Amino acid sequence: MLYIQEGAESKLPENYRRINNICAIMYDQITEVFADQKYDDLKSTKFTYDRENHILVDELEDKKINVLDWFKENNLNEDISNFLIKHLTLSISSDIANFIYESLSCAQRGKMTVAYALLRKPFTDELLILEQLLIDSDNFINRFFHSGDPRNYDPSSRKIEKENIIENAVRNLNPKLHFTADFIYKLRYDKSSPNGLNGITNQALHIVTNDKNYKTLNQNLNFVFNKKEDIENYWDHYYYFVPYLLMYTTSIIDSIVFKFVDNEKSENIKNIKALKRFIGILQWMEIVNVRTKEANQKIYSAFQESLKIECQNCKEIVELDKPDFDLFFETEMFLCPKCFTNILNGENAVKPIKEFLNGL
Repeated sequence: MLYIQEGAESKLPENYRRINNICAIMYDQITEVFADQKYDDLKSTKFTYDRENHILVDELEDKKINVLDWFKENNLNEDISNFLIKHLTLSISSDIANFIYESLSCAQRGKMTVAYALLRKPFTDELLILEQLLIDSDNFINRFFHSGDPRNYDPSSRKIEKENIIENAVRNLNPKLHFTADFIYKLRYDKSSPNGLNGITNQALHIVTNDKNYKTLNQNLNFVFNKKEDIENYWDHYYYFVPYLLMYTTSIIDSIVFKFVDNEKSENIKNIKALKRFIGILQWMEIVNVRTKEANQKIYSAFQESLKIECQNCKEIVELDKPDFDLFFETEMFLCPKCFTNILNGENAVKPIKEFLNGL
């Protein structure tokens, strides 16, 4: 279990546990896509066919032809696209979740070489594919399926304009929240960035590195002769950038997922998850001193002005403050101070949240 309960035994020092728990909650946002029945629309693709308008119907019914090949033979490109976007999103997100889980688990135990090494594939390769599916799915499906040559969709290809993809992905987030494309690019791909993962993951994967930005020191081997203070420095670095990239990753996944998940509760789920991420960003900024507590308090004051929710039980108009948002981040509940019931019940309760997020 990634979440560290208060008072639980852990090798992770106390001052890193809160930010570890932010990561754990974001990990849960990814895994709920696979576990919760509310996302069943993402796990199947319905289509109709008839013998008058389609070929190879007998082969399809007898399962002698793959459904994707049948789509292609019948020029059903929209069906191909929908099927593959869902399949790729679920498959890649599952793989990301597996790598992130093991990385966070290793970081908790101070196994930083492994923790860093496990971040490279999800944040540099797989996330880039999801970003392309978000901003121009037809283009990616054409390269991935209709062309099929891995050289045309390899995330490490220099032909792929990563900065442009990230800028467009941030622009296409729904809701947008407060992510900065330039910062995300530097964290993932800038070799000279001291706060990023490119250099540190290369060192974690290779015993000796010669790049000038992360060159192995004389008479040294990467990550081999670590001392206690080295581990603490790694913790400082790891818990600086991982929460931010993880919150961004969940935003990308949800922006794709909720294009396909359409039920009576989907809009509420999307906005509740997004609000949790936004509060997570504020908590992260406060912990790593990106923003001062005073600056964050101004944002919480804006929350208070925008999110006044009527309790359906006692009709109290509830004005929320920072402790309420901290509780919500952990529990997905806002409690009425008068009757102590959860006020997030029904469309009317979530509507102010949606309006606030759309205004960011």
